[in-house]
Parts: sequence; structure tokens; C-alpha cells
Amino acid sequence: MACNAAMPVDCAIRVDEGLQGSERRMLQSMTGQGHASGVYGQLSIEIEVRTVNNRFLKLTSKLSEMIGSMEPILEGVVRECLRRGTVSLSVRVWQKDQSQAAKVCVETLRSYLQQVLVANSVAGVSLHMELGSVLQLPGVLDSPEWEGGEGLQSAVVDVLRSALEQLNGMRTREGASMEKQLSQALLDIAGVRVQIEARAPGVIDDYRKRLESRMRTALAEHGQSVAEFDLLREVLLHSDRCDIREELVRLDSHLDQFRHSIHDGEAAGKRLDFLIQELFRETNTIGSKANDATISHHVVTIKTIIEQMRELVQNVE
Repeated sequence: MACNAAMPVDCAIRVDEGLQGSERRMLQSMTGQGHASGVYGQLSIEIEVRTVNNRFLKLTSKLSEMIGSMEPILEGVVRECLRRGTVSLSVRVWQKDQSQAAKVCVETLRSYLQQVLVANSVAGVSLHMELGSVLQLPGVLDSPEWEGGEGLQSAVVDVLRSALEQLNGMRTREGASMEKQLSQALLDIAGVRVQIEARAPGVIDDYRKRLESRMRTALAEHGQSVAEFDLLREVLLHSDRCDIREELVRLDSHLDQFRHSIHDGEAAGKRLDFLIQELFRETNTIGSKANDATISHHVVTIKTIIEQMRELVQNVE
């Protein structure tokens, strides 16, 4: 997640001041909230930014009427700091001095009402007007003069950047917690994977013993003996079918890539989501090929860990 270096507020949160030569970015959560306020002349500015997870960047804005034209600029600032997630931006600008608020122009309002009365008399019908509708008629509200233009725009953008800085601070703290949990999950999977690798040779030995026992029992009834060559051929065929060495190597590779991605931290969410799918696929294949109760138990353990990781990864930017 990169932010414009020209911004007066640094949206990038440093997570390790002790790094030498480069900055390491931690994972960013897609969930957070930032709030900031400021003033510009007689105007008060209040901005809130909320984010939740989403595969893409989806931005919705709610702006005060007097700054409605700034929406593209403000959304551009948000997109410089955020890459994924559903973002809700609320910007409120109002007069601090209520005596300077918009006033009702009595003469204009009286003119509208008189015209309605005349229309009622001529048409012989009864027309009703709601106060809210009347106030929206041209000239009824006399808005005060206020200084806008680039000065107000700059003030609003500065407050927005402060809100984004607070938002990213919250997202970084949550991301650090997720990184710690994901790192531990990788260690847990690696530990179970060692147990699977240790058990794999025993699967063939157990199969050979069971097969030999069944063949001896079956052939003994007919006075026959087990041919060692036939037994060995069947064991080799079974060994080839349940060989999981390739899957274990790929599982190691995915674990290494996952570990590198979470420590790299630069917009890692989509890559981590892909690696989660690959981890699950290799684990599922190991369970299917091994055809062993002990390994199946280990596979269930890994799948459980992967599902816990998936929930976390879905909230990584």
C-alpha cells in the first residue's frame, strides 16, 4: 500500500524503526476507522473514514452540499492511500457561528405564499405546501457569503489526510496482530507436516504386512504359498499410488512463499488468498493419496489451521 510521498501527512505507518537500509511494511488490515476535524475561517470541518474488507476498492462518499464539487479530489486522496476494501467517507462542513447560518428571506417566502393563495382562488382547489419544500424554492434561503475555492479545498484535504493517517494506524496495529497469528499458523502446519513425512514410510510397511497376511490366509486354503515377486510387485504399485513426497515438497514451497509474503507486507492480500488455496489443495491431495488413518488425522489438523488462516487473510489488504 503506497501513499503519495508529496503528502504533508505520511499515510505509511513505520512498523520497525530499527530497520537499516529499508523499511519493512507489515500487513495491513482492511478494517479500521479514522476521524479528524479542523477549521477554515468560520467553517468547521469533520471527516470520518471507515473501512471493511472487500476483494476490490469500493468507495462511497457523503459530503456536505457546499463541498460537493470536491468529491473527485477527495476520492483521489483516498485511493492514493488504500488499495482494497469497502470505504465509507463522510465529510461534514458547517458554519461555526450559527448567526451566520442561512436565513429565510421573508419577502420571497411571502410572495410564494400569495401566489399559492391566488392559484387556490382561481382554480377553486386547495393546494398544500410543506415547509421543507417551500424552503427549497429559489431565493427563499439567503445563504451567507463564505470563502471557498482552493483555500477550503486544501483545508478539507489536510483534514482528510489526518483521518487517513489515523485509519492506517489502526489498520497497521490490527495487521501486526494478524501477522503474528499467521506466522504461528505456519509453524503449526510445518510441525504437522513433519509428522506426516515421518509416518509415510510406515504406510507402505503396514500395507505390505496386511497384504501378505491376507494372501497367505487365502492361499493356505488351497495349499499354495505366497510368491515373493508377486507380493513385491503389488507393494511397489501401491507405494507409487500413495507416494506423497511431491506433495510434501510443494507444501513446503507454499509455506515458504506464504511466510515471505506476510513479512513483505506490500498489498499481500490477494497473493495470500491464492496461497491459501494452494495449501489446501496440496493438503487435500496428501490425504487422498496416503490412504492412511494417521495421516488423515494430520490432514484434518492442517485443514483446520488453513481455514483459520483463510478467515484472517480475507481481511488483509
